[in-house]
Amino acid sequence: MVMGCLTHGALVLSVPAPSSVNRQHSEFDRILQCRWKEAADAGVCFYRLNRLQNKTIPGQYRFVAQYNPEKSKPGWRRPSQNLRKVNQAFDPLQFNFNQIHGREVVMGPGELLLDSDDEIDTFLIINLSPLEFGSCLLVPKVSQNIPQRMTLNGLELLLTTVLRSADPRLKAGFSSPGGCASINHQHYHLYYLQEQLYLETAPVEHIAGPCFALKDYPAKGFAFQLDNDPTQLARHVFTLADYMRQNEIAHNMFITRGTRFEGSSSDDDVHCEIIYDTLRVFLWAREPAFGAKKDYGGMNPALCELAGHLLMTDHEEYETMTERMVSNIFDNLTASLFQRLLPKIPQLLHDSCRDSS
Repeated sequence: MVMGCLTHGALVLSVPAPSSVNRQHSEFDRILQCRWKEAADAGVCFYRLNRLQNKTIPGQYRFVAQYNPEKSKPGWRRPSQNLRKVNQAFDPLQFNFNQIHGREVVMGPGELLLDSDDEIDTFLIINLSPLEFGSCLLVPKVSQNIPQRMTLNGLELLLTTVLRSADPRLKAGFSSPGGCASINHQHYHLYYLQEQLYLETAPVEHIAGPCFALKDYPAKGFAFQLDNDPTQLARHVFTLADYMRQNEIAHNMFITRGTRFEGSSSDDDVHCEIIYDTLRVFLWAREPAFGAKKDYGGMNPALCELAGHLLMTDHEEYETMTERMVSNIFDNLTASLFQRLLPKIPQLLHDSCRDSS
C-alpha cells in the first residue's frame, strides 16, 4: 500500500498530481527506478540521458520539446525492420526480443505479479535507446513471437502495470507498424516524464459509450478513462485499436495519469491542487509512416509526440519549432482519419459494452 493513495489490492487508483514537494512512489517504482539506473550506469543503453535539453514551447498546449541528438546516431538503436504494412507477419530472422541479454531485464514475471503459467515469459526490459528516465519495454509472452500488434492481454497487462506505480509521472504507450514502430515483436513503452502534459487535464467531449474525443487539440484522437476496472478499460480501447489494425490503419496510443473527464481542466494554476483520479488513454489513427521518413521537423511523430512530448534530434528545429508548426503536423497526420472513424464509434463501442455486460 502507498500512503496517501487510494488502492485496490496492489493497484494504485488515485494519486496527487505532480508537484515539487510531492513525490509518491510504490515498491514497483522503487524497483524499476533502482534497477533502471543501475543498468544505465553500467552502460547497458546505447547512450546516456544526462545532457538532454528540455523546454516548454509557448502556447496553449504546452508542448514539451526535448533535444536528443543521440537517438539519430547510426548504430545507436536496435536494428530497424523494413515494415510495409500494419499487419506485418513476424519474421524470426529479424531482430526480436528472444535475442536480448539477461542484463537488459528489469523485471520478470514474478516481480510483475504474473501468476499464470501463460505469462512465464513476460518481461520488462530496459530500452537501449531510452526516451527518458526509466524508459522500458513491456514484452508479453516473448516466446510466442506475436508481431507488433496490440492484444487484449497485452493491453490489460500494460494498464495494471501502470496502476502498480504511485508516481503520476509514469507514462505508457504503443506504436503500431506504420506508427513509427521499428521492431515487429509485441512491446509497449513505459517511462517517467518530469514535465506535465496538457493531455493530463485536457477537456474532452463525449462521442458514444465509453469513448470521448479531445475537444481542442491538434492531434485529433479518441480518449478513454479508467472506471476502477482495468479489464473493462482494456476491452474498450482494444475494440477500437483492433478495428484499426484489421483495416490497415496505423495508430498510436498514450496512457497517463490525469483528472477524470467530467472534472477536466486546462488551467495552469490548479496543477498542484488536484488529484489524478483516473488513467487517461488516448488513441490516434494516423497517416502511415512506411519506407523513407518524411521531414517532421527533426522528429518522428509517434506515441510520445502526439501526446505533446516532442523527441527531437535536430538542434535548429528544436530551437525554432513553434506551437503552430507542431499543430499543423499533428492535424495533417490525424484529422482525416479521425473524421473517417468517427461515424463508426457508436456501433463499435456499443458492441464492446454489450459483450462486457
